[in-house]
Formats: sequence, structure tokens, C-alpha cells
Amino acid sequence: MIEIHQFAPGWGLNVSPFCLKVEIYCRLAELPYQTKSTLPFKGPRGKLPFIIDKAHSVPDSGNILTYLKKTYGDPLDGQLSEAQLASGHMLRRTCEESLYFAILFSRWMDDRYWPKTRDAFFGMVPPVARHLVAAAARKGIRKSLTGQGYGRYPLAEVYATGTADLTAIAWQLDQHKYAVGNKVTSFDATVYAFLFNIVRAPLETPLKHAASENGSILAYLERVDDTLKMKGGPSVPSG
Repeated sequence: MIEIHQFAPGWGLNVSPFCLKVEIYCRLAELPYQTKSTLPFKGPRGKLPFIIDKAHSVPDSGNILTYLKKTYGDPLDGQLSEAQLASGHMLRRTCEESLYFAILFSRWMDDRYWPKTRDAFFGMVPPVARHLVAAAARKGIRKSLTGQGYGRYPLAEVYATGTADLTAIAWQLDQHKYAVGNKVTSFDATVYAFLFNIVRAPLETPLKHAASENGSILAYLERVDDTLKMKGGPSVPSG
């Protein structure tokens, strides 16, 4: 049984796109797994997710998928063309290296949505320490975003960049039933996880408004929902 170590749920959802990516991949590939809520510092790289499988500890969502493919076979991507692999790579990088930081900014840096984030992510911390712990975590996120670059942008520019990412992703989704073709692939685990964390999280951010007004994105989420239901396993909350 593969153990996926990830953040505790927030808002009743898997609120980390990277953690959800691994969970969705296991479901699409029909690999048995169980999830465990874990603190990041317990991971091999001080981050989540990581998995434990056959006494192996594997960090980083990308490395995890590579390991699972090598260990259990590659039922999702084994027949993809070079063009499909290239398209999937660009989709994944758009989600993980750009859109992710817009999501992070909206949750942690935008004062309109920070209170809900704080309450969801730190609600289990004893009240006497909750403010200090949340403030310290927010400070760390601010430092990371400043180093990455988005933390230096005005609000409007962050959301404009995130919306442009969503527009590009939606165009790609219009071309096929799934991310890179008419069959589900590992790239759908990534795309679905990121769009899910925008559309289904209870934060009415500009990113959510842009995604929710895009019929291609909503239809795609519903198609993957249906595929996951057919695969069995735990249901994914609709938000």
C-alpha cells in the first residue's frame, strides 16, 4: 500500500495542488494508496508531498510519478506521442511554475482571502499560539513569493498573469477530451489538481471568477470527475 504523506485537509479539500496531483494520479492509474496528514518538516526535503512505498521514501510530486511509473508500469503515458508529451510538459510547467504562485498569492498575500486561509489551515492550532504560528507561516510565504517574483507584483498584475495562464490552459483543453488527447494521462492529474484548487476552494478570488466563467474549464473538471468515479476510490468533493 502506497502511503501519500500530505497536508491535512482545509475546507474539507486537499488544498495542495501537488499533493492532490499524486493522489489523482494513483486513482487514474488504479494504484492502491492511503493518505496520511503529515507536517512538512518530516519529509525528506522538508516539503510535501512525499510517499513511502516498499520502504522507499520518495519526495517531490514529479519524482513520485516517475517512481510509480518505473515501479508499477506506465498505463497512462506509455503510448503518448512526442507531440503529446511536449504539450503535456508545457501544461505541467504552466501550472506548476506560474499558476501555482498566483494561487499561493491569492490565498496568503491578498488580505481579502487571508483570513479564510488562516482559519482553514491553522484552525487546529491552540488559540493562544494560532496567531503567531499563522503570522510566521505567512511571513515565510511572503519571502518565498518575493524571491520568486510574484511577491513584488501589484495585485492586478498577479491576477492578470494567472488569468492568462488559465486562458492558455483552457485553449488546450478545447483541443481534446483530456489534457493532451482523448484518453486520460498523468498530465490530467496535474491540470485537474490545479484547476480543482481554484474552482472548488471557497475563496471568491479573481482566479476563481476567471476559471468559473470559462465553460471549457468547468466541462473538463466534470469529465475528470466522471472518470474518477468510474475508477472507484474515494469521492472528490465538489466544493
